[in-house]
Amino acid sequence: MGGISLRPHHLLCIQGFRGQGYSPSFVANMARLIDRLEADPEQNIQIVTSADDVCIACPHLDDGACVRPESKVDEIDGRVLERLGIADGERLTWFKLLQIIDEKVHSSQLDTICDGCRWVDLNYCIKGLEVLAQRLVTTTD
Repeated sequence: MGGISLRPHHLLCIQGFRGQGYSPSFVANMARLIDRLEADPEQNIQIVTSADDVCIACPHLDDGACVRPESKVDEIDGRVLERLGIADGERLTWFKLLQIIDEKVHSSQLDTICDGCRWVDLNYCIKGLEVLAQRLVTTTD
């Protein structure tokens, strides 16, 4: 399997994914990526602040850029990078990224970190962070 590229905000979106999205192809692509990540948590992930492996199936992608009206993805990416203490272009294993997310992102901060995201009000990401915390406790015990 080759490496995966992910935008910073997608690191959090993956935690809250519940099989919904912008189109059936987007949902199928996200589910495949999550399956790959879960199958091999030691694979390297490159952090990118442009179109990534999630975006490739998004109907709002045009010529490598998000064209969704009033999109806040760049702003959210910046806040996620800052919160996680990682940089554009950095490569980390998926497991290490999960540890960083668990350590540095608290559900009470999602309204601020993800301000402008239409999915944040569904609370999927809050629940996803809780599941992540439990999964990591089980993994490291």
